[in-house]
Amino acid sequence: MMLLILKGNKLAFELLYERYFDKMVWYAFGFLKDIPKAEDIVQEVFIKIIQSPEKFDVNKKFSTWIYTVTANRCRNQLRDERKQQVPISEAVSSDWAVAPQSQFDVNYLRQILDEKFENLSEKEQQIFTLRFSQQLSIREIAAIMNIPEGSVKSGIFYLLKKYTHIFNYYNYET
Repeated sequence: MMLLILKGNKLAFELLYERYFDKMVWYAFGFLKDIPKAEDIVQEVFIKIIQSPEKFDVNKKFSTWIYTVTANRCRNQLRDERKQQVPISEAVSSDWAVAPQSQFDVNYLRQILDEKFENLSEKEQQIFTLRFSQQLSIREIAAIMNIPEGSVKSGIFYLLKKYTHIFNYYNYET
């Protein structure tokens, strides 16, 4: 598709935009906790594609490239704003269908999850977001983060171990 964009094919760009815009906004939102800022970042990434399509290596997978560029742009934004943490509740749908009497339980669980997420390293937060929010494969995560697949697998294992403890504790307490 990028070959067509390099040749000036506007329809190819529109298709690429439709395919990736919402995914990238959701991904950027995981970093920034702010939909308008996430949309702005993703718009900037697509503007770069329009302005300099030759910067993309056509021998590489586009999805890996756009996730990497978006993540880097988000990190720059966070650095500029001196923000470093993203609550997990922002990555989880706020539209849970919950009976009124159990709303307190959901809020309590979200609070626990937010606190745990805030204590994760940036690498762990990114693995969590890519795997569980974006539902990317281990291979895709490894390519985006430029780490071995084994590191992604062990990162997921330890994340699940950390969160399983929370759910086990929460289920025991309720």
